[in-house]
Amino acid sequence: MSTTNAVGVPLEPLPDDAHLLAPLLEFAAETPDRPIFAVRSGESFTDVSVGDFVARVEAVARGLVAAGVNPGDRVALMAGTRLEWLLMDFAILATGGATVPIYDTSSAEQIQWIVSDSGAVMLLVENDKMLAAADAVRGGMPECREVLAIDHDAEGELVRRGADVDPSVITDRIAALRADDLATVIYTSGTTGRPKGCVLTHRNLRINVRQSGLAVGPALQPDESGMLFLPLAHVLTKGYVLFGIEQRMRCAFATDVTKLAEEFPLARPTVIAAVPRIFEKVFEGARQKAVADGKGKIFDKAAAVATRWSEQRTAGKVSPFVAVQHKVFDKLVYGKIRTAFGGNLRFAFSGGGPLGERLTHFFAGIGVDIYEGYGLTETSPTLTINAPGTWKPGTVGRPVAGTAIRIADDGEILAKGPQVFSGYWKHDAATAESFDDGWFRTGDVGELDADGYLRITGRKKELIVTAAGKNVAPAPLEDRVRAGALVSQAVVIGEGRPFVSALVTVDELAFERWADAHGKAGVTVAESVDDPELRAEVQQAIDAANESVSRAESIREFVILPGELTIESDELTPTLKVRRGTVEKSYAGVIDAIYTR
Repeated sequence: MSTTNAVGVPLEPLPDDAHLLAPLLEFAAETPDRPIFAVRSGESFTDVSVGDFVARVEAVARGLVAAGVNPGDRVALMAGTRLEWLLMDFAILATGGATVPIYDTSSAEQIQWIVSDSGAVMLLVENDKMLAAADAVRGGMPECREVLAIDHDAEGELVRRGADVDPSVITDRIAALRADDLATVIYTSGTTGRPKGCVLTHRNLRINVRQSGLAVGPALQPDESGMLFLPLAHVLTKGYVLFGIEQRMRCAFATDVTKLAEEFPLARPTVIAAVPRIFEKVFEGARQKAVADGKGKIFDKAAAVATRWSEQRTAGKVSPFVAVQHKVFDKLVYGKIRTAFGGNLRFAFSGGGPLGERLTHFFAGIGVDIYEGYGLTETSPTLTINAPGTWKPGTVGRPVAGTAIRIADDGEILAKGPQVFSGYWKHDAATAESFDDGWFRTGDVGELDADGYLRITGRKKELIVTAAGKNVAPAPLEDRVRAGALVSQAVVIGEGRPFVSALVTVDELAFERWADAHGKAGVTVAESVDDPELRAEVQQAIDAANESVSRAESIREFVILPGELTIESDELTPTLKVRRGTVEKSYAGVIDAIYTR
């Protein structure tokens, strides 16, 4: 049974003088010596107190005022995930300005577009590479008066400039902030087309933090700790930071996403926010290590038991036999995976794409509950979330407080709530197209069950219609194919074609181990795309995915690509989602060959 409407519990509105700096300043006033962040220092993480952080924010803010940043001005910020990103962000807000984040992987052309379109008066970048990219397009950023680099002591330079600015100037500007003031213009990375700037206010972001807190509050304990590794330019990470500040969490900054295996045990977080690919990589890495150690069958059995245990727990009763198996594997397998997260991780938030029922149950079975949610940059971001007591794997949860979800006649998910943005920056036509009688059109397709849980079935624009007129949602198929031990990514193809096919990439580390075990040491993926044994391994993943759909929707043919999809090639977004249009364009010849052979 399903429904077409679901509404979250009532929500009290924010006062009109609420703003994003208030929780930070209250935190500092109450417990100035308490750690708010931590940064890597040698073989450990060094704490940064909230009092010291706020003092640095205010000093930089005075420098921005001296540089001519006025209330309402936009300042662009391009850097990796590091303490200085948040320092600059809060300093910009303290001037009454708004931050325009730019992904640290952006090209010179993308920098020019975002800075010029937003009318940013200043650009803060991280390093020499970004400085060079910005300098190459300075002529196309007419309103940008200055570019400063964090690695060239942008903080020190701004502090020196602001030395003669009276601290009361910042105090007065913060006091003048209002909930409906502009806080940020986030340009959607998107999987197609030129980015549009999403206008988000202090109210949008603050209310969404409150909504998230109401949903997951029962799971929180005193002295929670987090870890930051996703781009702060992404609204999911920004929301996680704001949530952490309101909950008085200490958040450690990973030095790089590639060093998570090394740094999780050092930071030992209890709560993280991540995209599905992070959880997939942890699962794949654990399985690959087990296979390399000759314990692949034990791992597979343990994974099956973890999944079964979680499924039975969700249904209300775990059988004695499964409970005993689960206890045994907890010592043999599950504890080691938890150790990979640092040993203290209790739960995680997942967003930015579908996680899938398979991984949700697996991680719950090993002792890490993942609360998958749903939302977009335009919704600050959270619209729905799974939470303690209201947790249904395979769905993205129920609407958060004050939020209404409706399913349109064509299956599109529509949303209303105080976290929904007012529109796109300087793009009235796109704004008008995004709303239908006050309801935000998400562009996603889904369904609500009788209990109000939302299940995402795909992007409206990504639905494939085959030559026979069959509608196929690629995301669920791709998720199941990625469950294959060797598979890194899968891109389902079939629009206007006689049947469904797929492009598959192979995980290079998993392949190396597989090749060694099959007497093929030293060969590369590129050399093995037509290898019968490799294709047989991938075929198993294809067959498993096909079991979930009708024959008309099943993957009939597949091609193994010679290399992985990358952010640098623009085939993946900075949050590791596939840019379907780019991939299809890059491999147009390969796709055509599938249907002509």
